[in-house]
Amino acid sequence: MQLGFGLHPKWLGNGTREEFLAPLKAAGMSVLEFTLHPNTDEWQAMQALAGECVDAGYRCHFHAPYQEPFNLAGFATTRRSAIQKMYAPALALAERLAEQQRFDAALVIHGAHAVAARAALRQDTEAFIEWVLAETPHARPMLEILNHKPPFTRTGESRAEVLDIVRALNDPRLGVCWDLGHDYLLGYTELPTEGFLRAVRHVHIHDINAAREDHFPLIFDNVPWQADLRALRGVAFDGAIVLEINGYRAARVERLRERLAESFAKMSEIVVRVA
Repeated sequence: MQLGFGLHPKWLGNGTREEFLAPLKAAGMSVLEFTLHPNTDEWQAMQALAGECVDAGYRCHFHAPYQEPFNLAGFATTRRSAIQKMYAPALALAERLAEQQRFDAALVIHGAHAVAARAALRQDTEAFIEWVLAETPHARPMLEILNHKPPFTRTGESRAEVLDIVRALNDPRLGVCWDLGHDYLLGYTELPTEGFLRAVRHVHIHDINAAREDHFPLIFDNVPWQADLRALRGVAFDGAIVLEINGYRAARVERLRERLAESFAKMSEIVVRVA
């Protein structure tokens, strides 16, 4: 297992990349992930930072855009060309940096969402993943498990659906991104089946507060991540476990940077203990 952090230019503030990453690396972090949203004012800075990190020798993973207007709904029918055009810059960057790394970089994907029939959204999601597999031969797409967000139906709102899609597409580069916080919000209290665990190739980890807000450091002990990591070790999982933090929410946490380092130290202890 490699421990990673979802990096964004805003995390650096007025400091340098290495000043920010040093305490995380000392606590066990070794890989990074970048969420790619070409329609934001931060796109140029994100491209530059991701490129610099690859050049510096970090193993870097990527997350395809998912915030509005990025949505796969309609890909299998009327919106294929429009969606392809919208996603192309992000996929091109992920493919270029994945090839440069000579490393099987993950590319995390959110399934389609809409107030629509689940079957239609699944078709959109599967068609999009097939296109991504063709467009990014040096990356490894990962379909993420997602929590409910009414009124929308979201592809991937259960372990069974995510696993079924990955098995149906049957491509060795495609895997499951198991988001442990989303899994908790979906109400799962038992560990996944061995079949699900063996399909997991990438993991997002974060904690949930009492108000059920997600993407915090591991400070509330609500998400049963310790048991989840032990289960992954039991099936010889060798992918990345990425601490995915919402910087705006986490800004309310006292001594935030220390808590981030503490989160990596906690994860490292579990990984080492069960190795």
